[in-house]
Amino acid sequence: MEKKKKKFKLSGIAVFNIVVGVLTAILLAYFIFSDDGVIDLLKSRDGIIWWLLAVGLVVFDLNIIVDSVVTYVFIRSQYPKVRFIDALKISCVGVFFSALTPSSTGGQPMQLFLMSKMRISVGFGSACMTQKFIVYQFVTMAFSILAILIKFQQFGSAFTNFWSSAFIVLGFLVQLGITALFIIVSFSQKLTYKLLGLITKILRKLKVKNTDQKIAKLTKEFRMFLDSNRLLMSNRKRLILIYSLVALQVLLILSVPYFVYLAFDMPKLAPAAGLPVGNLFDFLCIQSFVLFTSNLIPLPGASGGAEAAFAMYYGGYFGPRTMPAIVAWRFLTYYGSIILTAPFSYYTKGHKAQSEKIENEIKEVMEENQVLEKETN
Repeated sequence: MEKKKKKFKLSGIAVFNIVVGVLTAILLAYFIFSDDGVIDLLKSRDGIIWWLLAVGLVVFDLNIIVDSVVTYVFIRSQYPKVRFIDALKISCVGVFFSALTPSSTGGQPMQLFLMSKMRISVGFGSACMTQKFIVYQFVTMAFSILAILIKFQQFGSAFTNFWSSAFIVLGFLVQLGITALFIIVSFSQKLTYKLLGLITKILRKLKVKNTDQKIAKLTKEFRMFLDSNRLLMSNRKRLILIYSLVALQVLLILSVPYFVYLAFDMPKLAPAAGLPVGNLFDFLCIQSFVLFTSNLIPLPGASGGAEAAFAMYYGGYFGPRTMPAIVAWRFLTYYGSIILTAPFSYYTKGHKAQSEKIENEIKEVMEENQVLEKETN
C-alpha cells in the first residue's frame, strides 16, 4: 500500500514570524529607498563617517561583554569552576534568542538550557537570570525617571497628539508596573503569596487547563525570586559590583545613538539646518525615553515601535536625516547583534529535551506543596 503523504501545515508561531519578517523587510526598504533615505544620504556630499559608526557598534557590543561579566559574577557565587567564556556563551545565546522572539521571551529559556548543559542546576540558573533581570529593570527605571525629571520639557514636547501620548504613557506605566511587581516579589513574602492566591482564583474562574501545575511552577519561581534576592543582599560588595556593572551596561546601550549622530556629522550640519546641537548627556536622556516607550510593542526587537519612538524623540536633532539614522541605529543595536551572536545558537542544539526537566521540577514542587499542606492542616 502506498503511504499517505503528510499534509504540510504552518504553525501559528511560524505564520507570526513570517508576518513580522515581511513587515520588517518593508519597513527597512522604506527607510532605505524613500526620499531622504539611506540611498539619498550616500549620494549626498555630506556622507557618513564610517569609523564613527564602527565605534558605535563596538560600544554596543561592549554591553554584551559587561552582561557576560554580570552573569559570571552571579554564577560564580555557587559554581566557582565556571569560566568567563561560558558566561559569554550564555549572554550571547540570550541576546540572540531575545532578539528573535516577541517581548524577548525566548532568551532566558535558551540560557537555562545552555546552563543545564554546563551542569548548572535549572533552579539556580533561573534564579540568577531572574535576579539579573530585576537589577536591569531597577537601573533602567531609575535612568528613565531621572531623564524625565532632568529633560521634562523635551519629554513633554513628544505629546503631540492622543496616540503619541498614549504610546508614551503606556510604555512608561508598563515598565513602572513590571518594576513594582519585582520589588514586591523580591522583598515581601506576604504580598507575594497573596498575589499567588489572586492569580490562582483568576485561573480557576477562567477554567484554564492544568491550573495546579501552572500555580506550582509560579510558586517555585516566586520562591527562587525571594531566595536569589536574599543571596544577593547578603553580600554587599557583590551587590554594589553588580549594580555598577549593570549601570555601565545601560549607559553603553543609551550612548549608541550619539555615535550615529556624530557619524552623520550632525554637530557640524545642524546649525546651518536650524536644528539644535545635541550632546552626549542629551542623547543618554532621550534614549531612555525611546527604550521605555518602545518596550510596549510585543514584537521581536519591538519592530515598528522602536523606529517610531526614535523618530518621535530624535527627529528634531536629525531633521531630514532621521530615516537613515534609524537604519544605522537599528543595525548597530539589533540586526548587528543578531549577526554577531547567531553562531552561539549552535550551543543550544537539542533544547527540546529541556521541557522534560521542567516538567519533573513542577512535579517536585507540587509534591512539596502537598507536604506543606498536610503539615499546616
